[in-house]
Amino acid sequence: MSTRAEPNLTYASYLHLDEVLHAQQPVAPETVAPGVRAAEHFFIVTHQAFELWFKQLLLDLEDATACLSADPELAIDHLRRAASVLRLLVQQMVLFDNLSPRSFLAFRPYLGKASGSESAQWRDVQHALGLRGASGSPIYEAFRATLQDRSLALDALYQDPSAAGALYRAAECLVDISEQFWQLCAVHVQIAERTIGQRPGTGGTSGVAYLDEVLENARAFPELWAVRTHL
Repeated sequence: MSTRAEPNLTYASYLHLDEVLHAQQPVAPETVAPGVRAAEHFFIVTHQAFELWFKQLLLDLEDATACLSADPELAIDHLRRAASVLRLLVQQMVLFDNLSPRSFLAFRPYLGKASGSESAQWRDVQHALGLRGASGSPIYEAFRATLQDRSLALDALYQDPSAAGALYRAAECLVDISEQFWQLCAVHVQIAERTIGQRPGTGGTSGVAYLDEVLENARAFPELWAVRTHL
């Protein structure tokens, strides 16, 4: 197999920039109000960036799950990156503070029933963290299985972190992921209320009330939080 780089590969072709930079297609007419076109473009770009980061997050969680037992240090690389992605998404959510209610409400009617609640990858992230469905979190199940294989109880892991080594660090990475995901949901509630108040959400949801319900069930890996009380 050749290891030589593709001779015609360029920065633009490698990143498929032509497709990426033409993937923003606002639907509100340019005549709606001054500045609305740019506001809707901002709205689209931010959501597209979320979807790209969701894809990366899911990939890192999947790879961490696959290698946790055999190579926990490699799994930690993936888990740290996943936590960092979520930390970035919290800050990215704050970007919506720069979308005024006047601008958003000007193009919102043109979105029809389109809603972030339709995001398949968002649901996949919830599944991956054990927050949707009854199957549990694959990464957490892999973590528990690895503890069992090494005859380690969770309490013992936290009572002697030095002896536990990489598995303790992996546990704390999972706590970081849990915390950042909850922060993301919390900021989403705040941003939504600031932007639309108590208006119904698009896609038939109840808006802020719906997001509040999501937040109540957004604490992943509860055993890793409960163990702190038991120590």
